[in-house]
Amino acid sequence: MAERDIIFHVGPEEYGMDVQVVTAIEPMMDIVPVPNAPTCVLGLMNLRGEVIPVYSLRKRFGLEEQTDPAKNKLIVARYDGKSIAFKVDEVLEMQDFEENSVSETPKIAKTARTAYVRGVANKQGKLVLLLNPAGMYEGDEEEQMEEILKAL
Repeated sequence: MAERDIIFHVGPEEYGMDVQVVTAIEPMMDIVPVPNAPTCVLGLMNLRGEVIPVYSLRKRFGLEEQTDPAKNKLIVARYDGKSIAFKVDEVLEMQDFEENSVSETPKIAKTARTAYVRGVANKQGKLVLLLNPAGMYEGDEEEQMEEILKAL
């Protein structure tokens, strides 16, 4: 059975996210910064009446924020009844991966800090990390964001 992913760039690398969790791909829009929010959270956005936290994958991966955001997109994902938007450098394509081209994350790369990697896919000889939105927050970041959203 094939898996379909949205492929995108963050820095020089390609990443993928299962289309089944992606609810929208949006152009950059106004993001309201939230004081005392977790470091990787850029702020909140209003998407069709829903207030959604915006998470910077560049910050999460230890990269500088881009100064030319012309191609930046927001990938909105939903898991456990919650929405989160991921700021990415550029959305490239939708890609089908055959089951035999997707591998589990190697044990040496599995840590609490890499819980967001759900697998590795082979895309024409190039490795693509497949991301799991549910594993993106570190420590108590998710609880902090839930408290901020409740307070609104």
